[in-house]
Amino acid sequence: MDPEKLTAFDTRRFPVRPHVGVGVLLIRNKKLLLVKRKYNPDAGYWSIPGGHLDLGERVRKAAEREAYEETGFKVKATKLAGIIDKIMYDEEGNIEYHYVLLNYFVEQIEGDENQEPIADDDALDARFVPFNELKSYNLTTSLVELLKQLKIGYQ
Repeated sequence: MDPEKLTAFDTRRFPVRPHVGVGVLLIRNKKLLLVKRKYNPDAGYWSIPGGHLDLGERVRKAAEREAYEETGFKVKATKLAGIIDKIMYDEEGNIEYHYVLLNYFVEQIEGDENQEPIADDDALDARFVPFNELKSYNLTTSLVELLKQLKIGYQ
């Protein structure tokens, strides 16, 4: 569905309850897979692949689905990496977005280990970024919080 048409019934912005999101950390040779977000919240910022949990969908399967939709990588969720509260306010102090983000470490299960990601779905770009270069990217605050918890690139 066209993202512009979603806004007519979209409950993500100015929600009445928190939403559940999933994210994946695919690490290869001390590099983290990042995507540049196409839509809000955080359009134009870099983050890990992820998205919304669908009704009736299991969290790990949602993470695996989102990784494939955004980068073309088939992955398997192996371990919970962390849970992040993402709460964003507008200029008047109203809650504009509220997510509980469940993030998983994943392993690539198909394809070449040297395969490059292909930005698709709601990602503008996708690439592996060396840990020591993460600070030079315009990362989402929720990703920075997760990386600090995991001591990746922010020790």
